[in-house]
Amino acid sequence: MMVRSIGAIMLATVLMVGFPSTVLADRSPSWNILEVVTVPPLPSAKFTLDGKPLTTDDKGVARATVRRSREKHQLRLLTPHLDIPDGSADFVRWAGRGNTDQAFTPSLDSLVIGRKTRIQATFQTIRTVRYGFVDQARRPVAPDRITSLTIRSDSGQHLTLEGVRPVRLTAVRPVLEAGSAVGKEVTYYLQSVVIDGTNVVNAGEQRLVPNRTADTRFVVLLRSVRFQIRDWLFGHRVVTGIELTYPDGRAGRFTSGLDGDVSMENLARGIYQVKTSGPGYSQAQEIALSRSQYVELRVMTYVDMATLAVATLTTLSVLVLVGRRRLRKRSGAAA
Repeated sequence: MMVRSIGAIMLATVLMVGFPSTVLADRSPSWNILEVVTVPPLPSAKFTLDGKPLTTDDKGVARATVRRSREKHQLRLLTPHLDIPDGSADFVRWAGRGNTDQAFTPSLDSLVIGRKTRIQATFQTIRTVRYGFVDQARRPVAPDRITSLTIRSDSGQHLTLEGVRPVRLTAVRPVLEAGSAVGKEVTYYLQSVVIDGTNVVNAGEQRLVPNRTADTRFVVLLRSVRFQIRDWLFGHRVVTGIELTYPDGRAGRFTSGLDGDVSMENLARGIYQVKTSGPGYSQAQEIALSRSQYVELRVMTYVDMATLAVATLTTLSVLVLVGRRRLRKRSGAAA
């Protein structure tokens, strides 16, 4: 009997050494695994499972094991609001096997955990974005020139912002696809930037993705123009000034140089009214400033007026003399 017992013990020892996992598995209790995933991935999100703490890792994942049973468990989110770099994240809903009646609450009170249960805690993230403006040569544009800008998100949201100051924008929003949640980056498209009463961008050409950048520069379309003031009759340069009416109705006066030209830069593209403001006469002229250009302004000076007056009087005098001669000839012929 003793020999048989010793043999049995030795056989059991060999089996445990050769197949330890099999033997231990047979003698250990069965476990279920709960995996909690944040969407988008958020480290340091805190939960409790039946009162025991859980914290997500750098990939936004927290795991726990429970004894296999039919018992119901409580999963609670302790951090429905999280601070993240340049913004925040706020809880939206659970996705997975959670109780649908509690999908939008921070707590799941009747959670059944299977052999491997995966539940997603979804968040919407908001980031603070700073923006500025440059012209096409990448030169900064003064913030006080910006009246407003309008952006449109790919989810259909329109926002009109005044001036230039930091703004909080939705960066990632959770979307359910085939029963599973994914974090979708929100893209904003620039619709308009108003300077001097006119839009200086092409709608939809420039975009902003808050989840990827917290600081951006938009390019605005500014133009230069050179007004050449010339004598109406002779085409000589005239040293005078101009009165320019901007697209928003504001007017400004500018003096020409000795060459009779007025050069202006960084004008918003749009429709302007311009006329000379010095001595003489000129009509207001409308210009569509869609590109940098030269614009010639004709002014009728006092010299032009005097010349035309002399020419007119001379012409009239000649006509009178010619008319008298013809009358004399007719009178002589009649006699």
